[in-house]
Amino acid sequence: MSCGSRLSGLAEWRGDSVMWKMVGACLVIGSMGMAGMKVASFYSRRSAELRFLQDALQMLDTEILYAATPLPSALKKIGQSGGDIIARIFAEAGELIAAGQGCTVAEAWGKALQKNWSSTALNREDYAILYSFGELLGISDRQEQHKNIALTSLHLRKEEEKSRRDQEKNARLWQYGGFLAGISIVLLLL
Repeated sequence: MSCGSRLSGLAEWRGDSVMWKMVGACLVIGSMGMAGMKVASFYSRRSAELRFLQDALQMLDTEILYAATPLPSALKKIGQSGGDIIARIFAEAGELIAAGQGCTVAEAWGKALQKNWSSTALNREDYAILYSFGELLGISDRQEQHKNIALTSLHLRKEEEKSRRDQEKNARLWQYGGFLAGISIVLLLL
């Protein structure tokens, strides 16, 4: 093998090496950027879920107060209003109550909430509000239910306002921070 062919082979190898380093750098930057965007989407998802909860509670209030719909039917009806994970909580609570397997309304609500909680973007404060709501659900007359729903909606509205502030403050930080972290890792590895 001549010296010229060795040098051309070495140049090809170095060219391939640079190409693989570029591919690796793009993968690191892209994956870190996607991770940042995933965290940022959590903030907008929480706001949307809180908004949906308020709408669902308004629907529940209408079903209980004005239509005098039995609670299991009202919960199932709200559950059918959308494919969202929040709607599933209402639907499953309604199904548990309707099944009549010896659990109270509060227990059925708690089971449905706990089963679906990990799929939501809601936080501990939101869980506490919803759990408290369930403890008072179905144990009083329609007027008291209306008050419970109104109070819960007020708490959720406050949480939604906080969520929107957090979203404005942190979403961009996570979006850009992910890409910047990826670039930093690539620079450290070079």
